[in-house]
Amino acid sequence: MTGRPHRRGHAIVLGSGIAGMLTAAALADHTGTVTIVERDRLPRLPVPRKGVPQGRHLHGLLSGGIHAIERLLPGTYEALIAGGARRIGLGDEALIYGPHGWMCPVSTPYFLIGASRPFVEHTVRTHLLQRYAVTVREATEAVELVGDARHVRGVRVRDRNTGRHETLVADLVVDATGCSAKTPHWFTDLGLPAVGTTVVDSGLAYATATIRPTAAGLPVSCATVQPDPRADSPGRAGFLLRTEGGQWMVTLSGTRGAHPPLDEAGFRAFAYGLRHPALGQLLDAATLTTRVFGYRATANRRRHYERFPAWPHGFLAIGDSVVTFNPLYGQGMTVAAQSALALHHMLRDRPVAALGTHAVQRALCHQADLPWAICTTEDIRYPQAVGAPPSAMMRTARALTDRIRATAACSAPVARAYYGALSLTVPPSRLLTPSLLMPILLGPRHPPLREPQHRPAERPSPAEPEA
Repeated sequence: MTGRPHRRGHAIVLGSGIAGMLTAAALADHTGTVTIVERDRLPRLPVPRKGVPQGRHLHGLLSGGIHAIERLLPGTYEALIAGGARRIGLGDEALIYGPHGWMCPVSTPYFLIGASRPFVEHTVRTHLLQRYAVTVREATEAVELVGDARHVRGVRVRDRNTGRHETLVADLVVDATGCSAKTPHWFTDLGLPAVGTTVVDSGLAYATATIRPTAAGLPVSCATVQPDPRADSPGRAGFLLRTEGGQWMVTLSGTRGAHPPLDEAGFRAFAYGLRHPALGQLLDAATLTTRVFGYRATANRRRHYERFPAWPHGFLAIGDSVVTFNPLYGQGMTVAAQSALALHHMLRDRPVAALGTHAVQRALCHQADLPWAICTTEDIRYPQAVGAPPSAMMRTARALTDRIRATAACSAPVARAYYGALSLTVPPSRLLTPSLLMPILLGPRHPPLREPQHRPAERPSPAEPEA
């Protein structure tokens, strides 16, 4: 790693979650020293930790995200698979009951990784620390930025064990502390304007349990029953995903007026009460190995840093510190990975100390444009959702999305393109090519499947993810 141009300076990353570690990887190739400041004591095993309250719930790492992680930390995919994570093909191995019925089975290069959030985080952290000499300051909390409205020059931290304060000087400070980020308050203290925020909240609540199959086993690695946002009723959904250790995770969710219960009997009954009883039937073949955990902080929240007329030099925000998505859509880790990769690309031709952070921050904010549109245009449709009513453009986009999903349920070519966009692997413009646009405008030519079809035998996981 020596001998690279511009490899000098000191960067501080606040937070050691997925966004923080991948940001550290992006910086390490271009920076002399990288320090991660983390308020938690990091577990030595892949177990949930206090600083990631949603860590016990099901997470989706999409193929668009694993491609970005592999560019930043080669070998991470192989380590995930070797540790027991599953590569689950979108289209043939994932059973999806969408708003228009069961999706038709079709082979695609797009996939998701079946793994728990703690296992993904632990694997990424292990690869980061093996590859780069990154310093991690555990049990250390950032309390304020050092500098002024024009230039951030470091961060003041507090040791959570001793209470001792210390100033860390840096050429670049990156906030990757997630949805609880204190940057808006720190900016006010520096004399910067208030941060504009948009919130779209469907009132979704989660209930998650880890299960283990009985002797007969489960025939699928992934199954989901999605809500129908066109119905004038609360949305209910469920997702089952095979993870490492021979276990499956089941997350049930409901918007305001339909929150899932947290007792086992109610949990099982809720699964049977979804738009299709498939998840309830699968749960009948399994026992719960944990209690049912709840989670309610699911609002989509966007801090509009891209609108700042001026931005302090030497500071960036990334990941959930900028945009938090409803976890139902499984896009958070993928967007964080793609944002870190974008930062890596922007650093190739300039040193960290000379980085034009205003332009970079706008670019990082725009990484979230597509997933933000996907989440918010759906969530605002549910009864009692909180947020601004959709614009005419949003309503048009929503109508087109409905038509795409209806056609994808029956058409293999449209389904392939749909999965590419859904996994954030290819741009959604692929859906508007001449060969696909006409079938989409004409709509489905026949009804969707009455019963799910899938490939029960798992295919071997390739050594590297397919691009």
